Amino acid sequence: MTTYRIICSDALTALQAMPDNSIDSYVVDPPAGIHFMNKTWDDNKGGRDRWIEWLEEIMAEALRVIKPGGHALVWALPRTSHWTGMALEMAGWEVRDRLSHIFGTGFPKSLDVGKAIDKAAGVER
Repeated sequence: MTTYRIICSDALTALQAMPDNSIDSYVVDPPAGIHFMNKTWDDNKGGRDRWIEWLEEIMAEALRVIKPGGHALVWALPRTSHWTGMALEMAGWEVRDRLSHIFGTGFPKSLDVGKAIDKAAGVER
């Protein structure tokens, strides 16, 4: 029987309590280091290098507990994703694929795109 667990805890503390090669995958949404809404949990730890160092320690523990051939899915905000990538590589992970969530800010909510294209092209409906 397969057992699934979701662990909601401080990542480093939870990982340090796990034995080597004991998990199949690691899915994590770490703070982005942008001080989102002035929340202290999302500060940059004193700058880029300190933030990368902080995440590298966590991801090194994750690599220790992951089974051979296991994968991680690590969320990152686009503007600090390069910090996340650096931390992963420095911890010993191989970054293979990258998914991007593209989002627009200030996009008109009630715009009919088809009508806007016709209008820009000078076509009347």
